Amino acid sequence: MRLTVLFLFLGVNTVLTQAQVRVWEGALNLPAYEEGAPDPNPPFDQFATGRFNYPYTMRKEITDHRVEHRWRAIYLENEYLKCSVLPDLGGHIYTCIDKISEQPMFYANPSIKKARIGYRGAWAAFGVEFNFPVSHNWVSMSPVDFAHAGHEDGSASVTVGNIDRVYGMEWSVELTLRPGSTVLEQHVRLSNRSDVRHRFYWWNNAGVQAWDDSQIQYPMRFAAAHGFAEVQRWPVDPQGKDLSVIHNQTDGPVSLFAHGSRENFMGVWHPRTNTGTAHFADYAELPAKKIWSWGVAADGLDWRKALSDNNSAYVELQAGLFRNQETYAFLEPRQSITFTEYWIPVRSTGGISRANLAGVVHLERKAGILAVSFNANRKLSDATIRILDGNSSLLNEKGDLVPERVWKREIQIPSASRKYTFELESGENALLLRQREGEYDWTPDSEIKVGPQISYRVPEETHRTEGDWLEQGKTEELNGNLVAAMQTYQKALVKFPTDFELLKAAGRLDACLERFEEAVLHLSAAHDRNTTDAEISYYLGIAYEGVERENDAFDAYQEAMRLPSYRAAAALRLAELQSRRGALKEAKDFLTKSLQSAPDDLRAGEELSSVLRALGRTADGEEIARERLARFPLSGFLQEELGKPNILHLAADPYRVLSVAYEYARLALYRRAVEVLSRDYPSPEADQSEPGGVIPQKNPLVVYFRGYCREKLGESGAK
Repeated sequence: MRLTVLFLFLGVNTVLTQAQVRVWEGALNLPAYEEGAPDPNPPFDQFATGRFNYPYTMRKEITDHRVEHRWRAIYLENEYLKCSVLPDLGGHIYTCIDKISEQPMFYANPSIKKARIGYRGAWAAFGVEFNFPVSHNWVSMSPVDFAHAGHEDGSASVTVGNIDRVYGMEWSVELTLRPGSTVLEQHVRLSNRSDVRHRFYWWNNAGVQAWDDSQIQYPMRFAAAHGFAEVQRWPVDPQGKDLSVIHNQTDGPVSLFAHGSRENFMGVWHPRTNTGTAHFADYAELPAKKIWSWGVAADGLDWRKALSDNNSAYVELQAGLFRNQETYAFLEPRQSITFTEYWIPVRSTGGISRANLAGVVHLERKAGILAVSFNANRKLSDATIRILDGNSSLLNEKGDLVPERVWKREIQIPSASRKYTFELESGENALLLRQREGEYDWTPDSEIKVGPQISYRVPEETHRTEGDWLEQGKTEELNGNLVAAMQTYQKALVKFPTDFELLKAAGRLDACLERFEEAVLHLSAAHDRNTTDAEISYYLGIAYEGVERENDAFDAYQEAMRLPSYRAAAALRLAELQSRRGALKEAKDFLTKSLQSAPDDLRAGEELSSVLRALGRTADGEEIARERLARFPLSGFLQEELGKPNILHLAADPYRVLSVAYEYARLALYRRAVEVLSRDYPSPEADQSEPGGVIPQKNPLVVYFRGYCREKLGESGAK
C-alpha cells in the first residue's frame, strides 16, 4: 500500500525550493527596558565568598523605562526555517520560525524586559541562552563575538562566542541550517585557552512559549531536585498532580533534572497551536536534561508580568554535560570539548513520543484505536513505515515522506493489553526510527531510590583525614570559592605537612592565584616525592616563571612535556619563553609540538602563525592563519595576522583589544602589540558595547599596557 492514505497537507506560505541556505546581517526592532549606570566595583574572586564577577561590572540598576531599539540580527534561513540570532544580547537565538506551521520554535518575547536574575544582575527571558562556564553567564546580556558564512555544500551558519574575562576560557556555538532540512544544528566548542585549570559547566537554556495546557514531554519516570537532594516520580508528584501539564504546577516553580533515563530527546507540546519543539543530542555526549517552569501559583503569574509586556509564559528546555547545575568539573589548559545539539520543530502530531534526526513520531491510544503521526525532518524517498504487533505487521506502507506533509494513520488494535511498535526504514532499508508504545531506555525502577538522597558530608575539622581535607578544598574550588579552598589547604598542611596530595593541591591553587612563592614551596616539596607527575612539573614551571627563575621554569616545562597529559600546555609555555628570548625557531618547534598533542588548540595555532611571520616566513604564517580562521572564525588575533582586523568589533570592547595585544606580548612581539593598542578606534553604535563602556583608547588598561610595551621596546612609556 502506498503512503497516500490519511496524509495531512499543511499549507506553506512560501515557495519551497532546494537552494542554498541564506545567511545575512540585518536588524531587529525590539524594545528593551533601560538600565542605570553599572557598578564598576564588582566582587573580586579572591575576596568573594559567593558569586564573583571581576573584572565585569554589576548591572543591577534596572528601570521601568521602555525604549525602542534596533538590534543587530544575523538571519539564517532555508526553505523550512527562518532563525534570528542577536550578537549584542549574548549571542542568543532569538527565535526560529517554522515556515510550515508559521509558529516559533523558541520564545520570541516581544520586549527585552529585564530582571535581577543573571550572574551580574540584568537578565531577560527569550530564545536560547548559552551558559558557560557559569549559570546565566557573565555575557548573557552583553555583546559577543560573531561571524556568519555560506558553505560549499549549500549550508550556512552563524557562529557566536566569547572569551570570558574572569577565567579566560572560550565558548563558541555554530548554528547551521542545511538545504532541505527542518533541523537547526548547534555545534558547541568549549575550550580553556588560559594557562591554568578552571571550573566549568555547560547548559543551554531554551525558552519556549507555553500556555496552561502545554505539555512537558520528556522520556523520564523519575526527576531529581537541585543538588540531587531528592528524587521523585515523574510526572505525578507526591500530591498527585501531573506536573507535565503547566496548569497543574500550582505549588511554585518546577525545576527538575531527568534521572534514570538514557534517551537522546526531550520536547514540549502545545495543544493550543498543535505544534511543539524537540531537542536531540547523543546521550553519550550530552546526557543531562532539565525542565524549568515558573508554574501557575501567584508568584509564577507575577513573573509573567515581570518578564514580559504581554503576560506571556514560557518553559525552558535545558541540556547539559553534568547531572545537575550544582555539578562542575575542571577544564585543563589546552583542553577542549565539542558536541552537537539539534532543535526540531514539531507540527500536527498530537505530541512527541520520540524525536531524532529523521523525524518525530507520536503514538496515542483512543478507544481501541492507535493513532500514529509522523513528521519527517527531510525528504525520505521510497521510505517504509510499519506498525508491528510483535513480529506481525499491522501496517506496511512504502512511499515518499516530506516535511510539508504529516503522515497520519489510525489503526484498530487487536488487543488493548499488547504494545505496538512504529518503525521507519529508508529506501536503502536502514532503520531510521523505532518506537514501541511507552518504552524507553530507562534504569530499572529497582535501581532508583525515591525520596531524600544520601550525600557525603565532610566531617568537622577535628575529625578530618587527609582525604577529607582534600575533598573539602576541591569542592570549594569547584564552587568558585578559591580563597576558602586556599585556607582549607593551609589548615590541612598544618595537620599533615608532608601529605603529597595536599602539597600538590595547595601548590597548584597557589599558582592559579599567582601566589608564586608559596606555589614554589609546596610544589617543590611534592616534586621531591614524585618527579614523574607532569601536572606538578607544569605548575612548578608557572611558579618558577612567577618568581623570575626562568631556567628552572624551562627545566620544569621540559619535564612536563615528557608525558602526554601536559605536553601541549608545557610546549606552548616553552614556546613563549623561547620567543621572549629571541629564539624564534625554537619557539616555532615547540608550538608545532604543542599542536601535535592538541591539534584543535586555537591559541597555539594563533601563536604559530605569528612566530612564522616574525621569522620572515610570511606566506607560511598566513596559510596557517587562513586555515585556522576558516575553522575558528571568531579569532580577532588571526584577523590581525591576516591584516584584516575588524576595527568596529574591536572598538566595542577594550578587552578584545587587550586580548590580542597580550598574546603578542607573550611572544615579545611588542611592536605588533603597540600597533593594536595605539589605534584610534571609532565609537561603536548603541547596544554594541557593554553598558558604561568606553572606547579602547580611553580605557586605562589599554593605555597602561601600551606604555609597558613601549618600555619593552626601549621607548618611553611615560606618556
